[in-house]
Amino acid sequence: MKISIRFSILSILLTLLIGASLFIVSVNYFTLDNILIKTTEDTIEQVSGKVGEQVARYLQPLNHFSYIGANFISNEVITPEPSITFAKFLHGIISDETAIISAFWADTKGDLYQLEKAENTLQAIKTEKAKLVYTNIIVDPNNTRSTESTYDADMNLIGSKETPAAIFDPRFRPWYQQAKLKKHYAWFVYPLVSLGSKKSELGITAVYPIYNKSSQLRGVFGMEIPLDAISDFVGGIKVTKNSVVFICDDEERLITAYSSNINLLEGYRMPKLDDLGFAWVKYSFFLYREKHTPVFIYDYDGKKYIAAYGKIPGIKTEAGWNISIVTPYQDIVDPLQRGIFLSFIFIFIVVIAGVVLSIVFSSGVSKPIVKLAKDAELICQLKLEEVKQLYSRIKEIAYIADNFMKMKSALSSFQRYMPIALVKNLISSGKVAEVGGETKEITLLFSDIENFTPISENMSPQKVMQYLSEYFQTITKVIIDTSGTVDKYIGDGAMAFWGAPIDDAQHALHACQAAVHIQAVFVQLNEKWRREGNPQVATRIGINTGRIIIGNVGSDDRLSYTALGDDVNLTSRLESLNKIYKTYTLVSENTYKIVKDRFKFRLIDKVIVKGKKQSIYVYELLGEKTDTPDLQLEQYNKVFQEAFTLYEHGMWEKALQLFSELANKSPQDHILQIFIERCQVFCKTPPDNWTGVWVMDHK
Repeated sequence: MKISIRFSILSILLTLLIGASLFIVSVNYFTLDNILIKTTEDTIEQVSGKVGEQVARYLQPLNHFSYIGANFISNEVITPEPSITFAKFLHGIISDETAIISAFWADTKGDLYQLEKAENTLQAIKTEKAKLVYTNIIVDPNNTRSTESTYDADMNLIGSKETPAAIFDPRFRPWYQQAKLKKHYAWFVYPLVSLGSKKSELGITAVYPIYNKSSQLRGVFGMEIPLDAISDFVGGIKVTKNSVVFICDDEERLITAYSSNINLLEGYRMPKLDDLGFAWVKYSFFLYREKHTPVFIYDYDGKKYIAAYGKIPGIKTEAGWNISIVTPYQDIVDPLQRGIFLSFIFIFIVVIAGVVLSIVFSSGVSKPIVKLAKDAELICQLKLEEVKQLYSRIKEIAYIADNFMKMKSALSSFQRYMPIALVKNLISSGKVAEVGGETKEITLLFSDIENFTPISENMSPQKVMQYLSEYFQTITKVIIDTSGTVDKYIGDGAMAFWGAPIDDAQHALHACQAAVHIQAVFVQLNEKWRREGNPQVATRIGINTGRIIIGNVGSDDRLSYTALGDDVNLTSRLESLNKIYKTYTLVSENTYKIVKDRFKFRLIDKVIVKGKKQSIYVYELLGEKTDTPDLQLEQYNKVFQEAFTLYEHGMWEKALQLFSELANKSPQDHILQIFIERCQVFCKTPPDNWTGVWVMDHK
């Protein structure tokens, strides 16, 4: 005799409700103080960490672009001189990052060439409307002069003026003296003074001392960035109404702070923690240096406070920067205590109501319910082989169990036609698939069998299908094992991506690992085909990382989960480029930048693929890096990069010489032959408007 499932479920309601409620009340009662303290510490520590990340991200361009400028001057790619050419060079550096307000060169004679944004207020920088002032101070015993040329954002000359007397000698500035003394890259935090204005503001000057081949100082290259954006960001953080957020260095000099009305910059004096006017804040810094604990609770003048300290990464000053949030403990405890009190009242009401309902509807739980719950979880995880037939005397459970088996059969077939990750998402979300997508960064992979068309012409249709199925089975397993999603099979090729529908923070890494593994297993597959008397082939792969549209496209009756956008087409073009360069795995510049430290690469070319206007660097993926450095590859890359740089700058004869030297060591390298032929042609017939980019025209 079968009984109703309602009777079984209601009988256990009382036990579950009372037990769960008592457990919640007990946990809240006995652990209230610890929960409050931990919650407060975690909240402040997270906010402190995010502030540190934002500040480090804001200052990152200072490292990057100052290194680029110094490297160009050091390698004599550009010569510092009072010319529009050097002004445009400086413009090319500071225009890529709106936060950087100036770049300059000061040599040992006292000559200074500086390009700065004349309207370097935060608003002007954000709107990219700042004018540019190029200043040349030339020291001459007979005629020392200073020239200022004003340009618009596109480096069109607006006006120029000349001052006969020297007004500024860079050799006596602290940054010049320290760079000369330290002989390496360094930062200096102090008031920035515009050459054309008496106005000053707190900022960072980053400098590189440049030496000639005789190790003699040629001069100092530097860049400046204001700290007002950091001040605005810190000022926008409101942990509580009485919290104090500030950044200071190890010597108690205040970089920026919120919740004070002081003028942080008075003349040329760096503000100190004392200027905040909060003794309990300064005391927290004393405890931090004494304990070296990032988050701690302390008492001061009879009150309790919570402080969170953290080091900001990437700071190049001798005295490191500390981000701190100090909050009165009572600010956070008050609302939490009110919430706990209300939760006690709510739990009490729920328990009373549950007791009444449980008495009216006594119920119980049976094993079939637990089994069905586990089966539902297995189905959501698509572990269908673990779902077994359930037999029960409860008619409702028996009916559900029969339908579970039908669902299992349907899903077994369904998941073969769609990406497994997508099917799992649909099941776990409980939503119906519909047209729509989202824009997100993922890494895509296109693969194709080399010269498959002539091979397939000598096979029967059944043999072709068998051959391709074995190929697709091999690469699909690798893609799935590396957390990838197979989008579709296109003839003898495949399209896959990482980072969707399941988020993957290391999508570029996993895609490159998949490519390396595919090429490795393909060697084994070819060996198997050789033993069977089947043709042996190679597979070509293209990989690219970009922001694309990912989602469902199609009709009401049938949808396809796929990726759309320019970066999808670019990935396909990269796969096709293998035909031209006779390579097997090419990756885009975007992917290379993310994973260059984990894999071995070599530069192939800088190209504009068909259908695109923007040029990209293309790299060949050679394998994963090992503990033992590949010295031969490193030497090859070094010489090739030098030759390619000459090639990009139109120095084809010098480039031809280096390419030829490499070709003598690697005569079978098709890439070198390509560049040798190009340089030979360009030496005889230089192309018009050469930009160093090869425009591809291929199918």
